Amino acid sequence: MNRKLRCAIIEDEPLAQELLEKYVSRVSSLELIGTFDDAIIAFDVLPALSPDVIFLDINMPEMTGIEFLKAYQVPHPAVVMTTANPHHALDGFDLGVTDYLLKPITYDRFLKAVARVREKVNVTETGPYLSAIESRSKVHEAATVPSDFVYFKTDKKLEQVRFDDIVYAEALSDYIKIHLPDRFFITLLTMKKLEETLPTDRFIRIHRSHIIQLRHIKMIEGNTVFTSDGQELIIGPNYREVVKEVLKKWLVN
Repeated sequence: MNRKLRCAIIEDEPLAQELLEKYVSRVSSLELIGTFDDAIIAFDVLPALSPDVIFLDINMPEMTGIEFLKAYQVPHPAVVMTTANPHHALDGFDLGVTDYLLKPITYDRFLKAVARVREKVNVTETGPYLSAIESRSKVHEAATVPSDFVYFKTDKKLEQVRFDDIVYAEALSDYIKIHLPDRFFITLLTMKKLEETLPTDRFIRIHRSHIIQLRHIKMIEGNTVFTSDGQELIIGPNYREVVKEVLKKWLVN
């Protein structure tokens, strides 16, 4: 059965609050059940309202968005964090946020966040805006992946990354941290999708949270992998036999 997503907004900036309310009103499959400029009041009221998704500002007086989320009942609704500082989004990864919106928030980016929420709460979408986005997404997934590089979405840009430059990937809730030899970046992606994209003859999953390029494995001691950039990664129990079999190809004694 189709139903609307029940939305709550917690935002102390009047202009940002007004913009989010306008965006919600444009999507027929969303229902706004409350707007709050005080996180403490929202903390007391929201559980009884049973929202499906909370649009939560990070920087607020008295109680920040991060503090709100840490204290909120578990399991909490889907959360889309809003912030003017992209670095603050890192704080929400370990708390299971579904997405984050960088201010000023565009309508297209808002719709993508809502589509992400719908995937998480498993509610069927009937609105024309999100249907169009899903159609474009399916076309993208069907496209042929280049043989030696791939594009990642980082903030508001697309970044080309050669497979050779990826040391390993690390899962952060609904995001992936891609480690390169001299830096890292974070992208909105699932480990399953990344694993399907990376060449299977060059990358191996060693843990539910880690995929590493084989040539960047410098040493294995027990169940610990030492990478070329000096990191130590644990081989998960469910992946040990697979890692062992793959590495046998290069074992000389």
